[in-house]
Amino acid sequence: MPPGDPRGVLAEALVSWLSLYGVIAALRVYWIQTTRTRLELCVMFLLECLGVLLFVRGFYWISGLPVFGITTYLVAAVIPLAILLFVEALLRRHFPLGVKLFVLAGSLLFVVLALAGRLHASPFWLPAFTFYVFAMQLVLTGAIVFRDRADLTPVEDRAAGTIAVAVALIVPFVITDLARDLGLHVVRVGSVGILMFVHATVVASEPRGNARTVLAGDLAVIGLAALWGTVQAYVIGDLRLATVERGAALFACVLLLVMIHSRVRAHRQIARGPGLVRSIAAADTRSTESFLQVLELLPIVAGYRLLRAADLEAYNFWQFPRVFRDRDAWVVTRDQLRRELRKPPAASAYHVEQLEYLLEREGMSHAALIQSEPPVLLLVHIPSPGLEQAATAQLGLIRTVAEVIERGRVHA
Repeated sequence: MPPGDPRGVLAEALVSWLSLYGVIAALRVYWIQTTRTRLELCVMFLLECLGVLLFVRGFYWISGLPVFGITTYLVAAVIPLAILLFVEALLRRHFPLGVKLFVLAGSLLFVVLALAGRLHASPFWLPAFTFYVFAMQLVLTGAIVFRDRADLTPVEDRAAGTIAVAVALIVPFVITDLARDLGLHVVRVGSVGILMFVHATVVASEPRGNARTVLAGDLAVIGLAALWGTVQAYVIGDLRLATVERGAALFACVLLLVMIHSRVRAHRQIARGPGLVRSIAAADTRSTESFLQVLELLPIVAGYRLLRAADLEAYNFWQFPRVFRDRDAWVVTRDQLRRELRKPPAASAYHVEQLEYLLEREGMSHAALIQSEPPVLLLVHIPSPGLEQAATAQLGLIRTVAEVIERGRVHA
């Protein structure tokens, strides 16, 4: 690591440590969950990697000690793999085998080099790692941009676009960190790129989040930060480009932290389902279909469909209630059924597979059994990670009321 200006390096480290708040705030959404989906686990793994990187690399910049350099680049080498796993879980689709092999092989190679102490100070491997990060960004962005939109629900498509913007924006900022370690005299602003990515993951977890929101917000942050950095440098009488960039990075960091905090707070409000009981009390209970319109008032719900026996003729639907009884639950998720299918085959495996296929075909994430005979199913799509427990609880309450209405319909 080049020596550089000690005060400038300290300022860059402080911005990195300050950025930790944004990662921790986003992680709190998932820490409170007692059960987690694959998507939630992938988000947590990615955020934890980013958090460790933001914490450790500040000490490496200040001290230059090899132990911090090894740790910094060890975590940095794992992050491309974490991003790949996150995007795959978000899309519920596998990337092409070539993309997966490229990212996995690159991560394994640079993890080994980092552990051997050959990466953080090597005049050959450090540029190679920089090229790998840039190539990974191009590959992942291309895979997302050229995705088959017809194979995704509208919510999944918007989330994929959001992450594509984040992946494209993060690299120009992170490259400055690598360029500085290569000996170039540039200001490290990678913390800003990391916070932009964290903000994008929070927006992508919202049913109505989209790429336009992320892009407009990030461009506004860049513009305001550049203006602030210039004014600050003029006021203190130091118009060097490095002074402007460090002031802009700090201001951008603060703005992004506020944006992440507000999004996470709104996320928790959505999870609590404010007004659900009042909405149920005021709902039209003349029929199950009219009552289920309360789902349209829930921000976590991206779509739903009520299926009766006539809609399920292509399936062995008379055994669907058994799937729910075996789990002693009225609400099951597609992820739960997929995990069940990975276990040794059971007597009800065929019916589990049928129900999982129904959810997959309809693009839904949850199934609620409203009535057993004849079977009546409510399928709901809730794409937001961090809301699994809240979603199950709210759907359970709605299902209970719908069951009473359906029972009255049968006996009428």
